[in-house]
Amino acid sequence: MTEDLKKKLNTAGSFDGPWLKNQLRNWDVGFEQQKADFMEHMYQIYQPGNSCYSGLWERFCLTEAGPYCRNQYFHALAAIEEFESKKETL
Repeated sequence: MTEDLKKKLNTAGSFDGPWLKNQLRNWDVGFEQQKADFMEHMYQIYQPGNSCYSGLWERFCLTEAGPYCRNQYFHALAAIEEFESKKETL
């Protein structure tokens, strides 16, 4: 940790300081809540035995998102091929 960052973080209790205000300027509360909700969803689905959130994203990617994206890739290739074949017959 750099000394500059340590100084900025060493203002515990100063929630109205300029550094924190700058950090929260572009904070999107709705988006942050969506991230938290999704993490909770993954926790409930995969129920890790160690009671930690570690590894949930990887499990989600391997078991849900990965297979879905792979299937979508081949559907897209088939649609392109079908489009190209129809274009050639015109």
